[in-house]
Amino acid sequence: MMLLLLELLFAPICATTAAMVVWLLHRDEELGDGELLRNFVVVLIMSGVALWGTSRTNAVRLRLDPQYRMQTQIEANAVYDALRRSRPDDARSLRELLVTEMLRGEELSAALLQARPMLTASTNDMLGFADQQSRRVWARVTVDSLKELQAMDPELCYQALAGRSLGSHVLQQVYSAENTRAFHQAVIGIYESGALGMTHERPPGEKPADFNEAALEFRAVQDAIEQHFGPVVAKEIARRTFSEVPGAPAEQICAARIFQLEAMLQRPKPVAAMLIDSVLR
Repeated sequence: MMLLLLELLFAPICATTAAMVVWLLHRDEELGDGELLRNFVVVLIMSGVALWGTSRTNAVRLRLDPQYRMQTQIEANAVYDALRRSRPDDARSLRELLVTEMLRGEELSAALLQARPMLTASTNDMLGFADQQSRRVWARVTVDSLKELQAMDPELCYQALAGRSLGSHVLQQVYSAENTRAFHQAVIGIYESGALGMTHERPPGEKPADFNEAALEFRAVQDAIEQHFGPVVAKEIARRTFSEVPGAPAEQICAARIFQLEAMLQRPKPVAAMLIDSVLR
């Protein structure tokens, strides 16, 4: 709106400025109409060039052009940049969601909160390419996030497991600032290490887990879940996706998922990374 107003008033502003400058410079002189006109035109052109150049500076555009300000904020965001460099399609989806939310009047921070389910799903999809440490960090952030949801409302925790949006007002109340920062850093870590993994670059000394050992550990974790929460909840947790209607109390399913991930994180790094990938991706 402000930029459009500036464009509409561009000529009147320049003309008024030129007239005032010519009057100040020559108010005590007697000049002919032709000379006054020439001076006015010169100053008018200079005013136009100066105003146009000023209006194109980054500082002014950020202040006057909401679209440019929104674009600049998104492109400067580290999460968006990590997606853009690793998976342009994911970055495009994130950008569309952020633009939609910001056009509704949300700040970028609130828009990123609203994008959290989408980022969770896309980051889980990248797990298979990421290094072992990044997967463990992601699992830890996932556990901490579920605990914050569980503490507020187990139903919200289950909705997050099912990949449903919780609404920006709820998200702003649930997740702590520390958790949000950790979540964003974990997303960046998965995408950056995943980009390297796609080219078969792995951290020095990283050894893959033995599949049979990982299978035995998975069975051990599953047995522990069944002992703590019962066979119905264990069956729900064994599924890769969660239905809209929980097959057991939401609080138990959420607690079992937290238990599962924490048990997996206690395993040796290679095994933990493989198990985390198997249940989250």
